[in-house]
Amino acid sequence: MTGISTGGDLITYINVFTVAPENQQRLIEPLQYMAREVMPKQPGYVQANIQPGS
Repeated sequence: MTGISTGGDLITYINVFTVAPENQQRLIEPLQYMAREVMPKQPGYVQANIQPGS
C-alpha cells in the first residue's frame, strides 16, 4: 500500500473525479494507461495509484 508522509522532497497530488457509476470504468481506463505507459517516462515520476470509488 502506498503511504503519504510529510517531509522529504516529494509532492503528492490527489485528484478526485466525480462521474456517474456507469461511467467509472470509462474514466479509469485512460488514467491507468497514462500511469502505466506515459508517466513513467517523465522526469521525477515516482508512481500513481488509481482508486475506484464506491
